[in-house]
Amino acid sequence: MGFVRGFKAEANRIALRVREQMALAPTAPIDPFAVCAFFDIEVTKLSQLPCNTVMFRGVGQASFSAVTVPCGLRTAIVHNDVHHPYRQRSNICHELAHCFLGHVHTPPLTAAGERIYNKGVEAEANVLGGCLLISNEAAMHIAAQGLQPVAQALYGVSKQMLDYRMKISGALVIQRRRLNRAA
Repeated sequence: MGFVRGFKAEANRIALRVREQMALAPTAPIDPFAVCAFFDIEVTKLSQLPCNTVMFRGVGQASFSAVTVPCGLRTAIVHNDVHHPYRQRSNICHELAHCFLGHVHTPPLTAAGERIYNKGVEAEANVLGGCLLISNEAAMHIAAQGLQPVAQALYGVSKQMLDYRMKISGALVIQRRRLNRAA
């Protein structure tokens, strides 16, 4: 997926501004639920909706993850609380990314019941969602301090998200170069 030049750097700057507004260090773990509370975004568990949601509450990759819903002047995120807690955190950060990027709310389904999916918008939310969980600075900190074995628990992310952020941020390559220069 091609992004507008500088988008990934801008996504990291947004993640850092969020941390700054919440008085968190650039390398600090972030609590997506606290971010939602800080920005007055309601978070609702799928299981708490007053309707039959059983067909959406699977745990697999193809099951429902989360959706951002406009509620008058407010915003709400409905998320699948059956998913692993690390996946829930990722799902919520993905939806927060839609909010922070100003993505236009669109219905999730067409009138015929088909899913509406904009690859570009979703790819942008994936990048920013990852930066919210582990900023580039946090990835560098993880690599420099040798925290990879404990980083999943420290940052509340899946192995896939940790690996993705370590790769996309360039933290491992930069750390390897630093070590080679020092040797």
